[in-house]
Amino acid sequence: MVWWALALRLVGIGWYIALSIVIGIGGGVWLDKKLNTIPIFMLVGVVVGSVVAFYGVYKLVKPLMDESDGEKGKPKGGDS
Repeated sequence: MVWWALALRLVGIGWYIALSIVIGIGGGVWLDKKLNTIPIFMLVGVVVGSVVAFYGVYKLVKPLMDESDGEKGKPKGGDS
């Protein structure tokens, strides 16, 4: 994989983490205002957003790790 493609993929992972947590918090705040229950749903949103973020990171990074494991067996250098 080309280095800039890997860099873009890592930037995408960062955005995925941030958006998952922000959407979880936003949904929790919205539910708290709607149901008049101050911090409960916001805290649930933080937990759910974090779980979704880390699960998504696992799914996004696993192919990269599998790809690098496959390259370990290949000989390096110009020897054929």
